[in-house]
Amino acid sequence: MEKKRISNHFVSISWAFCLLLFSVMVLTSCKQDMYENRPNTTGESSDDSGGGNSNVVTDADRVAYAEKVLGVTFDKQQDWVLTSVNSVKIVADADLDDISQVVVLDAHPYAGPNRLLAAKALTKGASATLSFRAPIAETVLYAACLSKDGQCIARPFVAGTDTEVSFVEQPIPAAARSGAHRSVAVVTPPDAPFYMKDYYSFRNAVKKALPKGNDNRKVIGEFDYTNTIQVRKNPYTTYSLPLVYIGGDGEADLNLAYTWYPLGLTENKDSFLIRDNFPSGWEAKKDFDTGEFQLHGYELSCRHENGQLSHNFTSSDILQFRLMKGEQELTDAEDSHVKVFRFNGYVFIACDEGNDWDYNDRLFWMRYGNDRLEKAKVIPVDPDPSDPQIWTYAWEDKDFGDYDLNDCVIEVQKNADDSTKLDITLVALGAKNNLWLYFDSKTEKSYSKLTPVFTDELHKVLGADPGTMVNTGQASAKTKTVTLSKPAGFDFQTCSFVLVSQADGRLITIRISTKGQDPHGIVIPVKWQWPTETTCIKDAYPEFVKWAADRTQAQDWYKYPVKDKIVSQ
Repeated sequence: MEKKRISNHFVSISWAFCLLLFSVMVLTSCKQDMYENRPNTTGESSDDSGGGNSNVVTDADRVAYAEKVLGVTFDKQQDWVLTSVNSVKIVADADLDDISQVVVLDAHPYAGPNRLLAAKALTKGASATLSFRAPIAETVLYAACLSKDGQCIARPFVAGTDTEVSFVEQPIPAAARSGAHRSVAVVTPPDAPFYMKDYYSFRNAVKKALPKGNDNRKVIGEFDYTNTIQVRKNPYTTYSLPLVYIGGDGEADLNLAYTWYPLGLTENKDSFLIRDNFPSGWEAKKDFDTGEFQLHGYELSCRHENGQLSHNFTSSDILQFRLMKGEQELTDAEDSHVKVFRFNGYVFIACDEGNDWDYNDRLFWMRYGNDRLEKAKVIPVDPDPSDPQIWTYAWEDKDFGDYDLNDCVIEVQKNADDSTKLDITLVALGAKNNLWLYFDSKTEKSYSKLTPVFTDELHKVLGADPGTMVNTGQASAKTKTVTLSKPAGFDFQTCSFVLVSQADGRLITIRISTKGQDPHGIVIPVKWQWPTETTCIKDAYPEFVKWAADRTQAQDWYKYPVKDKIVSQ
């Protein structure tokens, strides 16, 4: 024991010298064995102190060391948080027969994989405010109404900006009147800009519904869709009808024409040609000032009894569309070249020049047109299934580690059948030290008073020998999942889990990193691929250091790995 006291005294004297030595070192890669150069401290960590030892490593010590390893000065306001708390009021007024639930999703439900951020049982016409954590980098989220039979209608909203989401299309305001054709309006240019928050997701959802090269008449034709659209809701309101071009695979000389029938009559009709002034293909111009996508559109016109053009349509006006090759109408006895249909609660005008009948040669979105479709059923495309959001927790197991953030990796999500429970999966251990995992607590500071997640040491949980590095590029083992009740006060970010490491004969309590600390424990709000053994986070994810230096930058760093430096799942 006397020799140990002398050794400890020597370490305390050497500590200042070691820090000076580190300040001169230029660490270009974490692949070096950092354990060889770090100070050898003893005693318990600061939040579990009890040994009375004055050599406990401080947060400032860890930060100074981590900055040298990562080669960057940390943002003084960096709290290592990749999510924000949001809330949105959802009005369950979507055009579904039997609404049973409203949800918040991180992606378009028809465009690809998405995760469930929040949900609440709700009936048609009711409203509720849902609170949730969402990745800061995902500014556009989706509110959706779900029916009991699996139908879904979703709308995008900007997290932190939009406070309410309704599914009723609000028309451009126009003066109320008693039904006579007496409206006078300013005619807008034929090529007008329109803005969409989520153009690419929106586009991909439509392309998924109408696959290129498929005979999509079986999709949009079998339900007797019509190419006639009618304004029919409020007999005392006029509507402006914008037609927005969203893309297509057709030739540049395809044009769309429409005939206007006033008051639902077949006489006194007037025809209009929308000359092709839209770009070919599916791309849209990004307007970086607004953070939205600028789309080309056209304000549809009619002609009132005084012969003057207007953009206001009455409740019984009918529009019928046809496809033109230049100024020559395309006719074919086999089928119509234009279909009007409804998908995800929106109205679309789909055109095909007759080569393959995939109806994506020209595609238009009719804004505010959902209540004007005389015959409409939901296109038979199912939304992608939504699973609860996955959270990945990644730790370093020592005060002075190599920052490969794989010493302990777990994945956590709400149980799909019971939101009061958590599914917790131990997926990787890149540590030689013995490790234990506990639920965190806002009141208890000592790990000995915390609730364990796994009852055994973590290597034993995975069936591995002590000190074995598992699922980090060397030994492999089957992951282990437990389902446990969510503790009171649990929060995925601020009060989640604690890792306890037995290092150098002492127990270190390692909580999730907060402001003023090094990134020894990070919460990634997605399913994540962690670095291989001894690969520094800055080498596996180069954008990480940008975020470390400025917490407002590269907040989606976890999406951009170096492929050969991560563990593929």
